[in-house]
Amino acid sequence: MHIRVPSSLACFTLPLAFSSILFAQQPGKPFYLHDGDTIVFYGDSITEQRYYSQAVEDYVITRYPHMRVRFFNEGNGGDRVTGGSAGPIDERLARDVFAQKPTVVTILLGMNDGGYGLLTPEIESSYTQGYEHILDSIQKSLPGVRMTLLGPTPYDEVSRPEIVSGGYNSTLTHFAELDSTLARKHNATFIDLNAPFVASIKRGIAVNPLATELFLPDRVHPEPTAHWFIADAILKGWNAPSVVSSTTIDAKAMKAIDTQNAWISDLASIAGHGISWTELDGALPLPLDDKNVAQHFLRQISDIDKDLDEQILTLQGLPPGNYQLAIDDQPTGVFTGDELMHGVNLADRNTPMRGQSYRVSWFIRDREDAHYVRLRMLVNQMRTGTPAEPGATNLLHFEEDLQKQIYDMAQPLPHRYRITPTQSPLSSETQ
Repeated sequence: MHIRVPSSLACFTLPLAFSSILFAQQPGKPFYLHDGDTIVFYGDSITEQRYYSQAVEDYVITRYPHMRVRFFNEGNGGDRVTGGSAGPIDERLARDVFAQKPTVVTILLGMNDGGYGLLTPEIESSYTQGYEHILDSIQKSLPGVRMTLLGPTPYDEVSRPEIVSGGYNSTLTHFAELDSTLARKHNATFIDLNAPFVASIKRGIAVNPLATELFLPDRVHPEPTAHWFIADAILKGWNAPSVVSSTTIDAKAMKAIDTQNAWISDLASIAGHGISWTELDGALPLPLDDKNVAQHFLRQISDIDKDLDEQILTLQGLPPGNYQLAIDDQPTGVFTGDELMHGVNLADRNTPMRGQSYRVSWFIRDREDAHYVRLRMLVNQMRTGTPAEPGATNLLHFEEDLQKQIYDMAQPLPHRYRITPTQSPLSSETQ
């Protein structure tokens, strides 16, 4: 993997910087995506919602700002393995997949293929043959492409009773078994989305049954926050590291004793047992806000922090008491010395780094929206014969310009940390 070291690292120790950038590459388990990859998310209306694809892109760009990866969402509502309203499958693949020249293709189908009824041999045969045609076509047109087959998301029969005797979700879980078999046959990656999503729904019911129903309001389409269940499963299946950064400082000895994906300079003591330092992390936390009610609930019933979003600060050697953490003079939280000694997750806090991550996410949303409009223009051209130009080309240029801005905006910046004793009580007001 080619490493781009940010110019802002010039004042930091390069041997540490170089080794820290590589920390995410666990021996034997490298991250699935590579510098220079182009990813196409192919699927039906659940993909067309553009939420899980944005969540995956949020993670990749903020966690690996030194890589250059492109993303295209090619979801279309109602699609089956044979295609749908945007065209039959061969037309869909040629226009919406092959034209992007992807190195990675994810496929999420099945919700419509079962007909929302009981599984029959005819439905199973049609699904298997249609899916195999997709895989054969992709491998023929894109030699060397890496494919990820996503087992269908659930039809909610957990928070509400079954409509079909025996349950429609049983059809979808059977489709997932077929997907897994096809993945092995075609040397593709298989990731089950159904089981982890259902597990989260079950945990949610134990906490708040009514709120849990809102994750799949029509039983089929996840609301935006619930798409993080999908993104989490995909990223775990791609060996995504959980650590944004990790910093351990000995406040008594005044030295950094361990860092991962972080660079420390200007470590200094402050009168009254406080310390300050400048820190540059190699990545940004996810754009998730614990004060957002839906995202708070997400964190309650999922392992997304542990799986994907750990930005750990550990301070050893502080005298007992409460301590105020400020980053760039912005109050970030009050912690006990014991909490800091065991490590606190700054990804849960309102920090300048998380604010930057949100700005990146907004631009990613705008770029995905622009691509969606361009795709709809091309589909309309197919239906009506009305030329998509010059608007489609203008939108393409707009997408490319946004892509450059996204990576410029995602580059981490150095921040000034300050820890000082305080009489303030512990609270969550600065989260």
